[in-house]
Amino acid sequence: MDWDWPQQILGPTSSAGQPFDQSMPATSISSDTPVPVPSIHMIVGQIPASSSTCQATPLSSTSIIPQYHLQSEFAKLLDASVSANTHKSHRAGMAAYYKVCKLLDCAPWPPSLNSVVQFVLHSSSSGLAYSTVRSYLSAISFHCKLQSVPDPTPEFLVTKLLQGMKRLKHKADTRLPITKTILHSIIQILPIICTNAFEATLFSAAFSLAFHGFLRVGELTVNTRKGHHQNTIQIHNLSINQDTQSLLLSIRFSKTDQFGKGTVLQIDRQGGVACPYQLVKKYVSIRPEGSGPLFRHFDLSPLTRYQFTGVLCKAVKHLDLPARSGYKSHSFRIGASTDLALKGFSSDDIQRSGRWKSASYKSYIRIPKF
Repeated sequence: MDWDWPQQILGPTSSAGQPFDQSMPATSISSDTPVPVPSIHMIVGQIPASSSTCQATPLSSTSIIPQYHLQSEFAKLLDASVSANTHKSHRAGMAAYYKVCKLLDCAPWPPSLNSVVQFVLHSSSSGLAYSTVRSYLSAISFHCKLQSVPDPTPEFLVTKLLQGMKRLKHKADTRLPITKTILHSIIQILPIICTNAFEATLFSAAFSLAFHGFLRVGELTVNTRKGHHQNTIQIHNLSINQDTQSLLLSIRFSKTDQFGKGTVLQIDRQGGVACPYQLVKKYVSIRPEGSGPLFRHFDLSPLTRYQFTGVLCKAVKHLDLPARSGYKSHSFRIGASTDLALKGFSSDDIQRSGRWKSASYKSYIRIPKF
């Protein structure tokens, strides 16, 4: 369908064929000039060095004037208001937005409807996924609110362009479930592909716990060996009850629990080669003493996401499973959800087991077609 684009949105085109904005002067940035990215701390930089009075003024980034000695507290609280992953996503989104504005030679800040529309169009034509563009727009919106400037991202035209991207660029989730049968095979093959018996025991326990606890890989692993691991499950979060032969796992933080309300999972003994109770108990008995993440190597370094995924891929390849590229770290969570669905458990049971807060759990269930 051909759209009759409003001229106030796209404006006339430049000599290079690119639209430009008439509503604001274009900001020409040379190739050797760093592109500024709004920071979550930018608002702090706009605060005067000192102030002896607090006046009742309209809420804006330039009128909030905390006492000088409270500015560090202001920055700390603002920084803690969103998760580390959100910070990372916001940085990527703002960098992408400024890069497009530089390319199209339009003023990036404060953002106009024109600059945001141009950003969406350029991102779509560059092959970015709908979810990525939506995430980047969230970053723009966040910084607009932070600096009290008009936010054009909720405008009707922007939302319709996003809906169009969602329809045209929708990709099916190709991740495959790790079933109990596959889990058994993976655990049986680990002594062959791992470098030593300790590593085989570690990954057996981690894989079994990931499946039976419906865990996200970020709850079991760290991103880097030297990175922060406060939100990763710690050794003190695990309790082994030998009377009931069950594991009690306290999860303090998760993707859907950013404020640390916490939840406790009870994982009972299952029997068989993939029994989480037996495998975790065996691993804990040989784990080096000391606090820190539950899963760590003999040299005391924590288990990383890269290592978790790498050993999984190696096991899947060794087993020569069909469509092996579809098995990812999230396949344990997908497999556990599918297993409950095939056993006839209710939607509430599945949602509660996986700690989902919405109906998104449905996308994790892979019922085989006959």
